Amino acid sequence: MNFRKVFKTVGFANLLHQPLVAPIILQFPRQAMSTQAVLSPSKNASATLPNHSRIRFQHSEDVDLLYPLLTSYIQDPSRAKTVSELVIDTQYLSGSYGCTARQGREQILETVVKEEIQDQPHVELQEYTRGLDLDSNTTTEFIQSLDWKYRQITGAWQGPDCRLQKENFKFGTTAIVLLLSLCHNISSLYLGESLYQQHILDYMLKGNYGQIKNPPLQKLRNVKFIPSFLSDPRGYATIEMFQYIQLIHRLPALESVAMDGVQEYQAQHTFFVPRTGNMKKLEITRCDIDGRFLALIISIPMALEELRLSLGGLWSRDTSLPYVRPYHIGKALSAHKDSLRVLDIDIDQAAQSTSDKEWDLTEDDDEEKIEWEVDWEQKMYGHDRIALDKAISTESEKSDDKKYGRTIGSLHDYSHLTHLSISIITLLGTYDDWQPPYRLLKPAPFRLIDGLPTSLEYLCIYGYYRSHNSDVDEHIDELLAKKDAQLPNLKVIKGIDEPVPSVRDIFGTDGAGLDDDL
Repeated sequence: MNFRKVFKTVGFANLLHQPLVAPIILQFPRQAMSTQAVLSPSKNASATLPNHSRIRFQHSEDVDLLYPLLTSYIQDPSRAKTVSELVIDTQYLSGSYGCTARQGREQILETVVKEEIQDQPHVELQEYTRGLDLDSNTTTEFIQSLDWKYRQITGAWQGPDCRLQKENFKFGTTAIVLLLSLCHNISSLYLGESLYQQHILDYMLKGNYGQIKNPPLQKLRNVKFIPSFLSDPRGYATIEMFQYIQLIHRLPALESVAMDGVQEYQAQHTFFVPRTGNMKKLEITRCDIDGRFLALIISIPMALEELRLSLGGLWSRDTSLPYVRPYHIGKALSAHKDSLRVLDIDIDQAAQSTSDKEWDLTEDDDEEKIEWEVDWEQKMYGHDRIALDKAISTESEKSDDKKYGRTIGSLHDYSHLTHLSISIITLLGTYDDWQPPYRLLKPAPFRLIDGLPTSLEYLCIYGYYRSHNSDVDEHIDELLAKKDAQLPNLKVIKGIDEPVPSVRDIFGTDGAGLDDDL
């Protein structure tokens, strides 16, 4: 399903825009493993390895450090309790597929001593693997992979680099599943793009739905979807967001899900049962995601308390803007009006489109999916899991009769909202031109002072500049005049006396000079 819309208007050259700040690359400290432990698996790994609070699976050399770690956890399970953070970024593994063509020619160089492995820690690792709730084929593959890694480390296996890469790929997958099962205190999980390893996906998915004994990640609180360290930091990372969320949304301790610098470009997973997730906080920042797709993400939590959302800031893959209208977000948020406490939203970069002056909130409501699309969505989600999620969904059938126009809609009925940071176009609607002086293209269906909740304590408006738009000035002046009477809890207002730039202000609308900045 293609959620994107390409705009031909000259003003949208900003589609190729740059990050506001230099990208932050995830770097986690990693203590070097003992050479003795790596070269001699039969030694007591627990005596030579330090305890770790973070484990990173990101670079090819990380794989070689995992075997002694696994044996140490098997020998002393208490050591696995120190692990609280896990990074799974497997994109580099895709390089192993490039050696398929050479494998036949190099096969003659492989030597292996296939004596039965007597090493006690390894035997215990085999037994632990057999005790996991895996199907017989997966169990066999995992044990074969562990055996290969033992022989490779001890020198009993020698072979070409191509075969080494492919076998390390299999071992890496095995090691991640075993770590997930062994480390019961993981509270923070980072999932990189290109997580395609089916054994990992299956294990996490079954664990999320409680379909295996001793499911993993029962103490997981925070999840973040991250670009791979191999990706160009100037562009968006492509992630199957719904597939990733389905790995974790039912976990009992889940609190937050975050993603930064990602897009849903040509997503295969486009369906989710609403109001089924335990997360209370969503952070979707510097992203390139369609409005209806965003609405589906926002609909997943049972009771959302905090949303931080911004669009734009990186290079677009297909020279287009995501098709986003403020009411997409407003209608999805309305399901959380009784729980939302913090809202920080800036979608002006995509919402402002003067080339599309006639759209309204009914333009895509009647769009029906054809039968094969519905079948595909349900197949990707899993028919049995649709039933399981519908059984816990808190979605109501209440109709939404709120008037949105070209805005996010009135927030007056958000009874618990205390902190609001919002861009001006998202709040009051699109402008009628590209340069000041502006007017609102269509009047907002509410007055700003009436659209804010009485619970509000903090207000920050992005992208407001005095005298740029007389319609907006009237709303702001009325707010300042009546706030004491109508908003008694409002103590802090920012973005009026001193502008706070929106993403659209920062990156502009014409993209001038971007090539020079590369």
